[in-house]
Amino acid sequence: MVGGPKKDRTYGTGDLQSSSSPSLFPSSSSTLQSVEEIKAMKKQIMDLKQQYAANDAKFAKFEELVKKNMAQVFQDEEDNESDDN
Repeated sequence: MVGGPKKDRTYGTGDLQSSSSPSLFPSSSSTLQSVEEIKAMKKQIMDLKQQYAANDAKFAKFEELVKKNMAQVFQDEEDNESDDN
């Protein structure tokens, strides 16, 4: 019965109407958890950056070694070809 004694009631939301609105201020425990999660993520980012830098340096050394040895391999092949002629 619309417009009757319960005319201010919002239909279709049931008990969700009062409990579904989020709090504007999170509880201190959830804030503390968020701060701890952020600290953990920052530490993980720093660790990953250090790993990246170390791997980048290792790769640069490897690349230099390969170029040095490949130049020698190509030089040896050219020497062998000229010996065959």
